[in-house]
Amino acid sequence: MSRRRVHFADEPFTLSSSRSASTHPTHMRQPPHTTQRRTSQGPTTSFSIPHRATVHAQLQVHPLLDATRSAPLDWDMSLPVESARVLLPSHPPRLIDTIVCQPATSHATESLAIICADLPWTITVTPTRGASWETPYVTVGDVLHTLYRALRLVVTGPELGVLDGAGRRRVNEAYVRRYRRIVDPCNRDLEKAKRIKRIDFLCDRRAFLGLSLVQGGIPARGLPHGAVWMLHTAPA
Repeated sequence: MSRRRVHFADEPFTLSSSRSASTHPTHMRQPPHTTQRRTSQGPTTSFSIPHRATVHAQLQVHPLLDATRSAPLDWDMSLPVESARVLLPSHPPRLIDTIVCQPATSHATESLAIICADLPWTITVTPTRGASWETPYVTVGDVLHTLYRALRLVVTGPELGVLDGAGRRRVNEAYVRRYRRIVDPCNRDLEKAKRIKRIDFLCDRRAFLGLSLVQGGIPARGLPHGAVWMLHTAPA
């Protein structure tokens, strides 16, 4: 998809969809310790929380978010997170509470940024207040639910304007296909009326393949190594 190199910085998303000033990712500032959570059907996973805003060279993302694995989740990001099916044999088949409350990265952080080659936005993920999995650091649930909420936002005129004519046609076609998939006529008309959403920028590449670390971060935007992750997608 051809587009000009323009990026919109998003504010952290909340369950109420309220918007506030954007902040850059920072890491937990508290004495180091290790948290352990055991799933009823899976192995114990240990994560260390660093004392300072440093990122170890071996920083890793949670297995269910790891793009280096073969499709850890079967999830069409146009659908609620609860529809996702876990494909890793070492984990339960569904996103149970003991999984979504686990840290998203091996060295837990208060915030991380997600970029994608097909999206002109940087999506900031912070702990989701009021969620059943709420913690002081970013969890698996925070990443997945923030992605879903971010991609459901309606696209503004200037945001659509970053695309060339062919790109806008492809996005509009994706929007039409999306609302036409809705079976119920009333819900279909409601969705149609909301117009183009960010998910439509992905066209048919709505399947979540995971995240990979952006080496070195984006220094020009004040995002250090370990703060930025690339979203990988595939045809849904």
